[in-house]
Amino acid sequence: MRPAFTVLRIQKLKTWGAIAGSGKHNQRERETPNADEGRTTENRVLICQSEADNTALVKEAIGTQRIRKNAVLGVEMLLSASPEYFRPGQTEKAGEYDAHRLNSWVDASTQWLKERYGSRVVKAVLHLDEATPHIHALLVPLDDTGKLNCRSLFGGSRHTLSLLQTDYAKAVQSLGITRGIENSRATHQKVSQFYSIVGNDNAVKFPQPTRYDAPEMPSKLERMRDKELAAYARKAAQSGVAAQRAAVEPVISAIRKENTLLKTQNMNLKIANSRLAKENGVLQKYMTALRGLDIGTVLRRMFGARGPYQKDDYDCYQLSDKREVKTIGSHWHMGTEKRGKGAIDLVMALRGYEQRDLHQALGELGKTFGAEVVAGEYVGKTIERAQFEVEHAMGKIDRKSKISQDHSRQSGKSR
Repeated sequence: MRPAFTVLRIQKLKTWGAIAGSGKHNQRERETPNADEGRTTENRVLICQSEADNTALVKEAIGTQRIRKNAVLGVEMLLSASPEYFRPGQTEKAGEYDAHRLNSWVDASTQWLKERYGSRVVKAVLHLDEATPHIHALLVPLDDTGKLNCRSLFGGSRHTLSLLQTDYAKAVQSLGITRGIENSRATHQKVSQFYSIVGNDNAVKFPQPTRYDAPEMPSKLERMRDKELAAYARKAAQSGVAAQRAAVEPVISAIRKENTLLKTQNMNLKIANSRLAKENGVLQKYMTALRGLDIGTVLRRMFGARGPYQKDDYDCYQLSDKREVKTIGSHWHMGTEKRGKGAIDLVMALRGYEQRDLHQALGELGKTFGAEVVAGEYVGKTIERAQFEVEHAMGKIDRKSKISQDHSRQSGKSR
């Protein structure tokens, strides 16, 4: 069974016309080509502070404050999941869903909206009359002081939207729904583009069959001679062939177009797989280099630690919050609750990252030290370890030689 992924899209609404249009669409007050009119009554209003329309709700939330000319009045957020979650094993049955799975997802998504945005969410509507269940939430982007400030909520970078995707994924991960690939080269789509994906507008449209009109037969009142019947037969055959050719040519053209599209998609998939393979190889090399970073250097440069100072045969460092990190070689520990090996584990522990946040730890290390420094640190530490092992081995030889000499002297005296 294929995994189910979260879907989150946002769209900024900068005009009152856009606010009103969003409300008419969500309340099905205007024609919606993707919706089944027979199932519109199944739609539900999940969050709404009053019976007012979208425009009135947004104006009430904004109040009497002065609105900048380029201000974002509202943000429409679309929440959903891939069909594999709502109808496992039956993704081709558009419009169907498992009621228990639906209700669990609705409860988790609504709770997330309320906890993250509170009263900023003035309306949320669940649509069940389309191919896949989804929620439209209308938010008024007010900052902590009550001023319209979309940037304070959603930032102005792709990184902020990525964090938003991750946060929503955490809210529904207990349902078996996971986040899509982070930092992938997939482009972000707006809410308005969601319907073209669901409706498959990019698919090739095959022509409908056309009617064939046979030529008019000679009148029964006329004398039917062999010559006239032969002429009629020729004319009927020619018309039939022309009609058949006219009907077949668009189909052949459509099939060729579909074949070209599939070839293009297949080529893009191969290119994407090749890029992922290269990125994975680079990542493995990068991780190998990062693991060789000196623990003390990481503590000082990334966390402003003071040290080292000797304590209980360890090199110790004190963090700005007075926590103490004890190190010996590449191993480190903080009390009894946290311990590990290498710079990557250290950063993840100090930042409170989990395994899914590995890329963030790698990014911070790479940004701080840079690829060349990482390589230099790694080589340097490798040489130091090799030198230590050689010196340690030579020390063992010297000690063994001394013991042997002492033993020989003792044997000589006993004689």
